[in-house]
Amino acid sequence: MKVCPYKIQSWFLLAFLAVTVHLISHVQGQVAPPTRLRYNLVTHDSVQISWKVPKGKFTGFKLLVTPSSGGKTNQLTLQNSANKAIIQGLIPDQSYAVQIITYNKDQESKPAQGQFRIKDLERKKETSNKSKVKGTERTDGSKPSPSPSESQFTCKTPAIADIVILIDGSWSIGRFNFRLVRLFLENLVGAFNVGSEKTRIGLAQYSGDPRIEWHLNAFSTKDAVLDAVRNLPYKGGNTLTGLALTFILENSFKPEAGARPNVSKIGILITDGKSQDDVIPPAKNLRDAGVELFAIGVKNADINELKEIASEPDSTHVYNVADFNFMHTIVESLTRTVCSRVEEQEKEIKGTFVATLGAPTDLVTSEVTARGFRVSWTHAPGKVEKYRVVYYPTRGGQPEEVVVDGSVSTAVLKNLMSLTEYQIAVFAIYRSAASEGLRGTET
Repeated sequence: MKVCPYKIQSWFLLAFLAVTVHLISHVQGQVAPPTRLRYNLVTHDSVQISWKVPKGKFTGFKLLVTPSSGGKTNQLTLQNSANKAIIQGLIPDQSYAVQIITYNKDQESKPAQGQFRIKDLERKKETSNKSKVKGTERTDGSKPSPSPSESQFTCKTPAIADIVILIDGSWSIGRFNFRLVRLFLENLVGAFNVGSEKTRIGLAQYSGDPRIEWHLNAFSTKDAVLDAVRNLPYKGGNTLTGLALTFILENSFKPEAGARPNVSKIGILITDGKSQDDVIPPAKNLRDAGVELFAIGVKNADINELKEIASEPDSTHVYNVADFNFMHTIVESLTRTVCSRVEEQEKEIKGTFVATLGAPTDLVTSEVTARGFRVSWTHAPGKVEKYRVVYYPTRGGQPEEVVVDGSVSTAVLKNLMSLTEYQIAVFAIYRSAASEGLRGTET
């Protein structure tokens, strides 16, 4: 049998081409890993991990964080648009190994790997802060970049509001995700100028039975509200959103709970699932009472139900995120919108009432003793039903109040701390609203 040389060459050439095509297609089918892992300290037990998203087509990322000494791995599956994630519940002394994998259907990239320890990040942050204190400019003349807290949006409007946050504390959320809810609430509260005579923030938590965590008038400083957020307990239970909406209307937006007349009213709902009761009538009752509602859904929340609850338009009052880990992405948009609406509401309210509601004048303090003093004023015009006198220590403390009949123009404030300056505000209470406050101080 004869074998032609050109046939042998042709066979080898075809085989070479087949192998080459297979290798090329295999390389083209590979998924590129993320790059540039970065770690930023968020709180004493949480870290934000960020990365550069690779080019090419892929489905998403798998993020794995494991204690270097061994233990349970925290695993998150993230969308392909994600470039950061926050991991909470970490131990400051513990080192953690990080792996981020890009995946596309049944293909996975090589893992991008790294490690961190919270104590090391704290030292790095302290060193960075010390260098900033030395001067406002670097040696090259450029200004230092702002820290996360400095770069966060802050609502600077002088307009004030009564904001009640209603959070779903049902079992479906889980304790780990509830930590992310607390972090979200910290960022939300941090955006506003909180105080007893500024914006007030109350909070209720619900599952099967709603409960007040704190009323609008419970705290007089932002730090006190933030401390309450950090210590907020996880409730657990079922998801009865309709019942909870009725609960805050009847219990949170009331004068005895700190709700003020002639002040913007905002309600913010956070839930992760569909309600087991009807939400439409309770939500309408809140809106009809003048409460502007925002609805935030996470994971399994029903978007149509959120739209039924929220005020219009849906585009600015309804938020929906795929996972608790992404809640931080909506903080700025939400706080900007709330801030803008508070400002607009105040203009609407003032346009309706300011022309007809006069305030008391000529605040005078007298009969000063170690534990009290008398406050007097000139009557406001019109038919005043009552006067409300609010007072609290300038350096911070629980606000207290005295209410007297509209025919009276004086009140004695008792049981005060000696050698302490007090802020005083006197409001004329009319049948449908209250006047601006007449303000002063006394020590």
